[in-house]
Amino acid sequence: MLSQTIKSYAPYFLLGFLIFFLHFSPLAWHELLQYSRPAIGQGEVWRVLTGHLLHSNAYHLLMNMVGLLLIMLIHGHLPGRLAFGWQLLILGLGTSAGLWWLAPDMLYYVGLSGVLHGILCYGAVIDIKQGFRTGYLILAGVLVKILSEQFSAPDLALAAQINADVAIDAHLFGASVGCLLGLVLLSRTPRQ
Repeated sequence: MLSQTIKSYAPYFLLGFLIFFLHFSPLAWHELLQYSRPAIGQGEVWRVLTGHLLHSNAYHLLMNMVGLLLIMLIHGHLPGRLAFGWQLLILGLGTSAGLWWLAPDMLYYVGLSGVLHGILCYGAVIDIKQGFRTGYLILAGVLVKILSEQFSAPDLALAAQINADVAIDAHLFGASVGCLLGLVLLSRTPRQ
C-alpha cells in the first residue's frame, strides 16, 4: 500500500524538484528555456515545453508549487489512464499551441499554471467517470475562475507580486486541453 502511494506521488515530487532546480539555475538558462515567440519562430521549439518549468520570481514559484501540491493531493491517487509524464507533455504542448495560435500578442511566458489547470480538469473528468461527484464541483470551480479572469480587469496586485502579467489565456488553454484529453481517453475506454 505504501509503495503504491509513493509510486503515485513520485512524479509530482520529481516535477517539483526539477522546477526548483531550474528556478535557481543561471539566468542564461532561463533566457534559453523561457517561452519566447520570437525564438520559437526561429526554430527553438523546445521552449514550448521548457517555458512551463520556469517562474518569474520566488512568489510565482511558490504559488505554482502549492498548486502542484494541492493537485497531487486531489488527483495523485488516480489510476494511470495516462502516465503523468504524458499528461505534462500533452498539456504543455496544448497550452503552448493555444498561446501560439490564439494569443499572438503574448511574446514571453513562464509558469506552470496553464498545465496545472489542465491536470486539474483532466483529473476531474476522470473523477466523474469513476462516479465521484467532486469532479463536477472541480470543473464548475475552474469554469467560474476562468470566466471571471476572462471577463474582468487584470489582477494588478497579483501581477505585481509575481513580477509579470498573469497569463489568463494559459489558464484557459490548459483547462480546455485537460478537459479534451480526459474526454478523448474516456471515449476510448471500453464500457463495463
